[in-house]
Amino acid sequence: MNNLAPYPWQQQSWELLQQYRQRERLPHGLLFNGPAECGKKHFALRFAEAVLCTVNGSGDSAQHHGKACGKCHSCLLLAAGNHPDLVLLTPQEEKKTIQVDAVREFIQDATLTPQISDSRVCLIMPANAMTSEAANSLLKTLEEPAANNHMILVTEHATHLAATIRSRCQIVNLPQPTRQQSLQWLQQQQPQQQWEELLECATGAPLRALSFEKSDIMHRRRQLFDSFAALISGRQLPLAAVAVWNEEISELLLKWLYEWTLDLLRGREAGVEHMRDLLPRRELSSLIPSLDAAKLIALIEQLVSLNRGMGERNLNRQMQLEALAVGYAGLARL
Repeated sequence: MNNLAPYPWQQQSWELLQQYRQRERLPHGLLFNGPAECGKKHFALRFAEAVLCTVNGSGDSAQHHGKACGKCHSCLLLAAGNHPDLVLLTPQEEKKTIQVDAVREFIQDATLTPQISDSRVCLIMPANAMTSEAANSLLKTLEEPAANNHMILVTEHATHLAATIRSRCQIVNLPQPTRQQSLQWLQQQQPQQQWEELLECATGAPLRALSFEKSDIMHRRRQLFDSFAALISGRQLPLAAVAVWNEEISELLLKWLYEWTLDLLRGREAGVEHMRDLLPRRELSSLIPSLDAAKLIALIEQLVSLNRGMGERNLNRQMQLEALAVGYAGLARL
């Protein structure tokens, strides 16, 4: 446990949970919801450690602000990765989903009484990886939890979970940090001059930006943007653009296309000075007056649907990208 504290942008959510703990009203079911690569798992594990800590587990330690002490027997077991009162369920390495059998086994562990700490903490990360059958098998445990046991579900798509799951949990929204918070934190991790552009590559997610530090991500994003700009300005045909796009993994490609398209709409509706991304603002601003706002909105909706569909359905990637490229080619009234 090298870092016992939540990230700085999570402090308000942390304080809310400490209030629950101090009043001995911590819900048995918690749902931590927030954007990708902004520290949800880190927050969940730090909170679990704090609850299981035998020194500060009550949450009333002003000195430690409800954090784990890092020194008691419970904390040492957590650091070693073999605490009997921490139950963790994640997808198996070769799978993307959590099956019903895994949840049933998890429930058996979740209903045991605490062995060392005053409470037992059971984590499911990410909760939206559960199949419908797996999620349904969890309902009774969420509704009738064992005494002193707390179940924490972690997701970036709370609305994708069944309403029956959400209604049995106290939802704690974990925010994406502001640009200033992210840049300040990134500079503290590794002082350098490229964090602003790396953060744009990471679509505002600081942990993703940190993972990009020693990669060629800026070069790859630049290539994709050049293709995107050439397509909109009529200098590249849709199939040629798709050939470039296919070289990038789908998640990042769709995120970048979404951000660039949203920025173009922002410029079209509010003015170029309100565009946030340096690339479209600098290189496509002259095209802004010729862009069709209705088509921009349609493309944004298409990207949202496609991004969700790639994770939930077996969509034909090539066909979907071709449809997108055709939409971008007809965007400007040249």
